[in-house]
Amino acid sequence: MSLPNLERAVVEVFGGCNYPCQMCPQTWGRGKDWTRKMPLEMFENILDQLPGTPVINLEGSGEPLMAKDLPKYVEACTKRNLPSFIYTNGSLLTGDFMKDIVDAGISFIRTSCIGYNREKYQEWMSCDNFEILKSNVAETKKYVTINKSNCVLSSYHLILDNNNIEYETEQYRKNFIEELGI
Repeated sequence: MSLPNLERAVVEVFGGCNYPCQMCPQTWGRGKDWTRKMPLEMFENILDQLPGTPVINLEGSGEPLMAKDLPKYVEACTKRNLPSFIYTNGSLLTGDFMKDIVDAGISFIRTSCIGYNREKYQEWMSCDNFEILKSNVAETKKYVTINKSNCVLSSYHLILDNNNIEYETEQYRKNFIEELGI
């Protein structure tokens, strides 16, 4: 039986997370079996069985940057001409680790910023890393630009109060999107 070509495959390489965000089901616990790292050999075996050339999302509910060897997973995708994406809280997207991920050929990095300023971010993400996230995104953008990487940087924001959509959208644009140019 022939399988249709896939457009996207979400393959969670690390199931744990370093944030206890109040809006995330990960916070309430998934059990030890769900918070482990997928062995690289298993990941490569999965990639070799996929029909077509789908985009590979390297996360599910976990934080992919907690896999200290994440560049190897990105490289496995790149070698197979499979675009690789990560959706991340961005707290670990820094230094040589970030550079290794970009150099391995990551196609798309989306950082989650729930909270349009430091106070709201701390309230919703349950940590005081708003400025750290912005710094990490700026560092990544600079590295991507200097090295002429094809990696696209993006951000994800959640409206916290539907009665204040215009205000929150304006604040996200001002305090994150326009400031960082992503």
